[in-house]
Amino acid sequence: MLSESLNHPVLEVVKLFNQAVERKVFSKYALAGGLAVEYYGAPIHTEDADFLVVFPESAGGVLDPSSLYKFFTSQGAAAVGEYLVLHGIKFQMIPANNPLDLEALASAVTVSEKGTSFFIITLEYLIALKLRAWRYKDRLHVNHLLDSRVSLNQGTLSSILRQHQLESRWNQLLAERGT
Repeated sequence: MLSESLNHPVLEVVKLFNQAVERKVFSKYALAGGLAVEYYGAPIHTEDADFLVVFPESAGGVLDPSSLYKFFTSQGAAAVGEYLVLHGIKFQMIPANNPLDLEALASAVTVSEKGTSFFIITLEYLIALKLRAWRYKDRLHVNHLLDSRVSLNQGTLSSILRQHQLESRWNQLLAERGT
């Protein structure tokens, strides 16, 4: 649960994403990244909020998030580097335009915190996305989740990892853990 970290400014950003869905800016979003790690019971410090969304594509297949940014800036968010900032909270939209991200977004579940409903990627897809990114902090997040004894559906995770050729990274992470 995010009750501790889902403070008022973060809730306002989540509500804005809900409003974007209502206004058909995009059909769905899903909370991912550090806040998703926290949601699944592994408290960590995170500097921003990451949201998976499908970016519009041009006829030539080039991703064009300008309409998404236009919506958020029209609602008071400011573009600062790679982030949008609203009420002091940095957030970014991660393009969900490849098979793994599209599956993660499609399988996202609706949860509610402090009376606000939102979409969040499942634990198994969160781990797969972290393994694909393979940055040091992503491996730390997966280890933190495992150390927190989260309730993981091993069959679902194995299927996702096999389908997206991530089994070797999972096995490497487990070997490094000594498990």
